[in-house]
Amino acid sequence: MKKTLGALCATALLGSLAAAVPSAPATAAGPKDVTIRPAALERGPDVAIPHLEGRRVVDGDVSLRVRGKQRFLLGASGDGYVVQVLRGDDYQLVRVEPGSPQRRLVKNSPGMSVLSDDGATIAVIDQVSRRTTVDVRSAVDGSLLARRGGFRGYPTVLAADADHVLVASFERGARDWSWQADTVSGVTRKSAYEADLASDRLAFFTGDPYDGGCSVVTTISRPRTTLWRSCDEAVLEFSPDGQRVVTTYALADGLGPSRVWERTVEGRKLASYRAPMYFGQIAWESPTDLLLDTYSRKKGATARCSEGVCERASSVRPTPSY
Repeated sequence: MKKTLGALCATALLGSLAAAVPSAPATAAGPKDVTIRPAALERGPDVAIPHLEGRRVVDGDVSLRVRGKQRFLLGASGDGYVVQVLRGDDYQLVRVEPGSPQRRLVKNSPGMSVLSDDGATIAVIDQVSRRTTVDVRSAVDGSLLARRGGFRGYPTVLAADADHVLVASFERGARDWSWQADTVSGVTRKSAYEADLASDRLAFFTGDPYDGGCSVVTTISRPRTTLWRSCDEAVLEFSPDGQRVVTTYALADGLGPSRVWERTVEGRKLASYRAPMYFGQIAWESPTDLLLDTYSRKKGATARCSEGVCERASSVRPTPSY
């Protein structure tokens, strides 16, 4: 239909007014809640950090067979890798590296040892009792470098670097052992359960989480300054730069959690992830990328996720049977 001159003028005037009025900002999308279905994910690059694929340690072009069962990779150590394995009836730490036979470092139970940030040493719970002994050993040949007894309350080792070992127990809190000077200092009397020395991060419970205790994130250097507090979630891993955390339900148990959250270290939610059945190994590949071993009833794969966007970083494999 042909418009009159008046109608054309009115249309032009309305257009001018509309151009003069700022448009309303687009509504920002909130954090994503993602259910990861391993077989349906688009394939992305392979995992970029050292990891286990079946019986082998894989790190880029390096692929090394590990003898033993129930393998768990502690990390890289120079040209080699330190792995926890079950050989016969004994759990032990072994070293594998290109061109050399597998080397036994020390007999040690699961969860009782930590590789230092620089990969040069291993902090090992040597004797668990009311007054526990902690050893520092070479990650190359297992030789004893330092030993300290008297850690009370059935402690665990949370973290280690070139000089410090962070030892914590539910009853006695966290203590910092400077093993080269053989001095021990208190960090917090709270029940510390996760730490990273390189990024100066610490997580502890204010009390028994089964009886109302909450999880608090602080720095190791200033443990009284709270970065984030939650009475529902607990920290699984700090990102390499300490700016993000991955968390799960504080009372989660079983094979692995079925839901985890990606958050800033101050607690802002970036995304949540659900597994059809459960998550296995969880690690930070970079300051912003999470690696989540994700399992459904029959199939699993490693997913790489950041702020709710995920891709597959491994081949699809059968879900382990236990």
